[in-house]
Amino acid sequence: MLNKVLIPLDGSANAEKIAGWSEGLADAFDSDFILLMVVDPDRIDRSGEGAGRDRPARGSQPFDVSKGADESTVGVAFGGVITGTPTAPPVEDKVGYGTQLIEQVAQRANSYVNDVAKPLSSRGFKVRAMVTIGKPEDEILKVAEEEKVDVITMATHRESLIARGILGSVTDRVVTRSTIPVLAVRPEGVSETMPVKPEVIVVPLDGSEVSESVVPLASTLAAKMGAELLFVRVSNMAYHSAMGDAGIYYTSPVSYSRASDLAGEYLEPFVERARDAGVEASMRTPTGSPAATLITIAEENTKSMIVMGTRGQSGFKRLVVGSVTDKVLRTSGHPVLVVPPIDS
Repeated sequence: MLNKVLIPLDGSANAEKIAGWSEGLADAFDSDFILLMVVDPDRIDRSGEGAGRDRPARGSQPFDVSKGADESTVGVAFGGVITGTPTAPPVEDKVGYGTQLIEQVAQRANSYVNDVAKPLSSRGFKVRAMVTIGKPEDEILKVAEEEKVDVITMATHRESLIARGILGSVTDRVVTRSTIPVLAVRPEGVSETMPVKPEVIVVPLDGSEVSESVVPLASTLAAKMGAELLFVRVSNMAYHSAMGDAGIYYTSPVSYSRASDLAGEYLEPFVERARDAGVEASMRTPTGSPAATLITIAEENTKSMIVMGTRGQSGFKRLVVGSVTDKVLRTSGHPVLVVPPIDS
């Protein structure tokens, strides 16, 4: 089911840790790796005359990583700074300084991606290394579609909803636009012992088709990786009026109990089907704030993964309206697999 795993790299140790973490996923499904580095021309420092001339078109063909690289080139690949002193090829072989520098950066990226690929290949994984030029999120999604990958694994950072929503990030934009699952992993929470496999897969369900659509994938992950499925339905706090129109409300233990009973009735069939398929499964029916409650439950096990659906909202509407998936993705310290709607 997960035959190809795409891992975008940015030259940082964090991205490399994600590549190592993904070994657990690839090992369970016998997946192939595609390591991708995107050179963004808009982020390359073109100091000097002619810097802006003859810029190659975005989305050009991947460079041949077998040709080697000039170790002294310099540039930026969507956030990863590649250091060194640029050594330009002969002027007569190039049209403009801008093209020279971009190609130098791409060559250096080739070398870097191959360096990351080597240890994975030596451990028996089939790995392809690619470098493209363009806008990072566009290139990542394009490669994912063209290569028919099954999941994109990317690094994310634990930040506040408002700050990250305004500033944005490559991972955030990929998650918003992707039509295939995206596994967002916080590097700070990745164990140094590789590979990592989840022991508990948390599956939040709220009665919607979007939430329930992730169950088959989550069940397959649990079966292949030997993890427990934990189905969770969080009920919002129930309030009752104490004095009619006076605006005084109270919470009732009876309301909590009833909400939990209804949630249990809803989750029970999912648990039974998983157990019938030979997967260890259980359920939780807490009451409270959905996002905060889910994060708390995931943190009970250091090797938890959360699998959630998304309605695919984007832009200002997403920031203002928000969603449980969005909040969990931004604030969870554990990997979150975001599964887009089937009809997207």
